[in-house]
Amino acid sequence: MTLSIRAKLTAWYVGVLTVITLAFAGASWWLSTQSVMRATDASLQARVEGVRAFLQNPRTRLTVESLRDEFGEYAELTRGEALLEVIDESGVVLCRPSIPGWADLSAVESPVEAASEVRPHDRLLVDQPFRVASAQVVAHDRPYHVTVAAPMRPAYTALNRFHRLLLALLPLLIALAGVGGYWVSRRALAPVDRVTSAVQAITVQSLDRRLDLPRANDELRRLATTFNDVLERLEVAVADIVRFTADASHELRTPVSLIRTTTDLALRHERTPDEYRRALCEIRDHAEHMSELVSDLLALARADAGIEPYGASPVDVTETAAQAINEISDAAASRSLTISATVPDASVFVTGDQPSLKRLLLILLENAVKYSRPAGEVRLRVETGTGPEHGCVVVAVCDDGIGIDPNERSKLFERFFRGSRARQHAPDGTGLGLAIAQAIVQRYRGEMSITSPDRSDGTGCHVRVTLPFRS
Repeated sequence: MTLSIRAKLTAWYVGVLTVITLAFAGASWWLSTQSVMRATDASLQARVEGVRAFLQNPRTRLTVESLRDEFGEYAELTRGEALLEVIDESGVVLCRPSIPGWADLSAVESPVEAASEVRPHDRLLVDQPFRVASAQVVAHDRPYHVTVAAPMRPAYTALNRFHRLLLALLPLLIALAGVGGYWVSRRALAPVDRVTSAVQAITVQSLDRRLDLPRANDELRRLATTFNDVLERLEVAVADIVRFTADASHELRTPVSLIRTTTDLALRHERTPDEYRRALCEIRDHAEHMSELVSDLLALARADAGIEPYGASPVDVTETAAQAINEISDAAASRSLTISATVPDASVFVTGDQPSLKRLLLILLENAVKYSRPAGEVRLRVETGTGPEHGCVVVAVCDDGIGIDPNERSKLFERFFRGSRARQHAPDGTGLGLAIAQAIVQRYRGEMSITSPDRSDGTGCHVRVTLPFRS
């Protein structure tokens, strides 16, 4: 059984307060008992000291008759409440209380030598509790055995009433603690309930809503702020997904529509074999474009899901660059372009997988070839970084093509984005190449930047990629 936070807080509150209450009750019980005992013992000590002072007074007549008279008057003044027994060295009783059982009590009492060492203890006289103390008092070289006692029933009765009151109040205090703890936890968690209700009311269609922030700068405010940050990121992510889906649908609809149109025209009436061949070639071109688009969309989807394969083996950048140049050479030759490569004599390695690195280089080289003017040059350079780029492999691809509009530079890595110059120069592109390249570079924990050289006509493009070096 899983308890709610409110129930846990209440249980903790009741548990802690119960422990504190029991500790307080136990301390009160012990302190009240000790206080009564200390007060009674102090009274007995005072009585013994009073007898000592009386007997040691030089004006006190120490004859048996005079002492009996003095102690008798003392008993009358105290109305018999002062339980005092005094016996001289010959065993003559000078004073003794007239309560049953006292003789048996005094017979077992053994006095100590000094009154300051009186140690009271409990005794029962006819089933009545008493606090009794004995001492030996020496006056004028004559020892006297002094026994004093105090009835404890009134004190014990008061203590029992107090203890019963404590026992009766404990369940009431614990019950009040439970009610108070539940009320406090409910008030403390009420803002959390409001946040929960507000979050539950937010749907995919209302991701623009935000939670109200409490005035106090406390945990609830941080919780609401965190929820708002999550909602903001979700809103951006969902907007990207919606835009990506719409763009993908639009891009896929065009080749599908062209395939259907070409097929309908070819089947409308009888055609010659050459006309059927041309129609099939057009369908093949549109299908290849659609296949390329689907492949790019799948690569981006796998990258977003974090399931794109990423190896941990060393990959030779110089060898991979040579393979990429070899594959793009036919496309470059068809446009009378030359590709020059500057690579280190020794191999340089990065950690990853060879197919993804090759695809990255092919994307950069294909863009350079596609957007370069005929008879131009594409330059590829691989080098080890220096200065701030120390510990990295730098791959640079430069061309003298159509260049980049400065106002569009911040959107280059957006999916399906194609600049105005790119759409005019190569209308058959998809706008996914740089997005895929950036995803690959990020998976390698590298960086990629695109700049244009300072030229008056705004032509040319420089792409610079830095990847962590593997020694």
